[in-house]
Amino acid sequence: MAWTAGAKWATQLFSWASLLIVASLISRADYGLSNMAGVVYVLTNSLAEFGVGTATLHMAELDDHALHQLHGFSLMLCTGAYIVSVLLSPLIAHFFREPHLVVLLAVTNLVLLVTGFQAVPTGLLQRDMDYRRLSISEAALAIVQAIVTVVGAWLGWGYWALAAGLIAGKSANAVMVMWWKPLAFAFPRWKDIRAPIEFGSRAAIGQLAWSAYLHSDGIIVGRMLGDAAMGAYQMALNFANAPAEKISMLIMRTAGPLFANVQTEPQLVRRYFLLLVETLNMAVVPAMAGLVMVAPEAVEVVLGSKWVAVTLPLMWMAAYMIVSTMNSLVTQVLVSQRQTKFTMRVSLFNMIVMPVAFILGARWNGTAGVAAAWLLATPITSLPSAIKLVRQIGISWTDYVMSVLPTLSCAGAMIVVLAVFRHTIGPLHWSSGLRLGLEIMVGGATYSAVMFTVFREKIKRYLTFLRGLRGGRPPDAEPGSIAGTV
Repeated sequence: MAWTAGAKWATQLFSWASLLIVASLISRADYGLSNMAGVVYVLTNSLAEFGVGTATLHMAELDDHALHQLHGFSLMLCTGAYIVSVLLSPLIAHFFREPHLVVLLAVTNLVLLVTGFQAVPTGLLQRDMDYRRLSISEAALAIVQAIVTVVGAWLGWGYWALAAGLIAGKSANAVMVMWWKPLAFAFPRWKDIRAPIEFGSRAAIGQLAWSAYLHSDGIIVGRMLGDAAMGAYQMALNFANAPAEKISMLIMRTAGPLFANVQTEPQLVRRYFLLLVETLNMAVVPAMAGLVMVAPEAVEVVLGSKWVAVTLPLMWMAAYMIVSTMNSLVTQVLVSQRQTKFTMRVSLFNMIVMPVAFILGARWNGTAGVAAAWLLATPITSLPSAIKLVRQIGISWTDYVMSVLPTLSCAGAMIVVLAVFRHTIGPLHWSSGLRLGLEIMVGGATYSAVMFTVFREKIKRYLTFLRGLRGGRPPDAEPGSIAGTV
């Protein structure tokens, strides 16, 4: 977590600075053209990787012979994907009505070849939980990409600067992981790699389906409600997603390799799952619940009065982010338990259900209705995975509920106090900035006061548990004593 935090936060500042510089050097048309190519790259890269890295991470039984064949298969697959992408680039350019995309896609998608070299080595680093090297390589990717992009933009390369930065950054990352995890290439034999390919392909299909329904809300908003509504909706989505993502990123980054390493020990799986559920709740719930309460003032202060249409969608999306974070953890544990066929089916089902929910939501209440559809459809999209996990790892619903009860109780108290406070200061003619500042202080103080008075003993046990992990001692506490007892 420390390595991930240091690398992510340092490079985040660097990336934002370079983005502002590049924005001043290239035109909006060049930036838009590059993003069109970027969307295509994201989809083709997911197909090209085809879950090879996921299989390497979660299948510890793979020997060197199988890994070498998997390495060769990855390179062959990505090479084929690149050739297909070049052949399809004229059709994609015609769809976007941008003839320049033909050559730009051919160049940008060279990154697919890089993916072929790095998929298996990266999976091995994740399996080893070598976050020092993973973080360094990802920091190198971000820094090299930013430097090359800025220099290219300064030299007047236009959209080619962004393509050059992407290729340079990805190549730097690949060179480092291949240096740390050198692997020979072997011609793949189906009988030797069938199991990891089937496992990885299910994960890849599930990921593609998840990505498809994840972006279908924006397509429907833009199609049914127009550009202005699309802008407000995307702003609400980014506003709600940013804090939840930054808070949970550190924990979620470690969760996949952690559960991959303890997948054969049910007691540890249950213990760590409850611990991470409680940790995620303590980090995400107060932030998102507070955002729901202060959304009107936050929008006016941070974005300005012209973005008032963001308020209702933001409130719905902030509430949904709590569910979304928990569901991501559940999915990671299921994948570590080799339940990729189930997660794939759930994603495919959601890919059908959610667009319908978004259409109904748009007709009901515009952008707010689309945002509400995410939360209201939770019993369909998230509950099946939770039920499957409970049965798979043998956890009780009581332990699960008790792990989230303290945080939800504190958040509930915070919401009540904030509602009373807002009603009290309502008649006062204070500025939105002052109101927002006071509401944040009152909400934070209320949440902390309840947590450290009512649940003091629980917090002490939790901190003792974490100190034991940090000191290298085995986690000898049972789940009930950490995450299952109030």
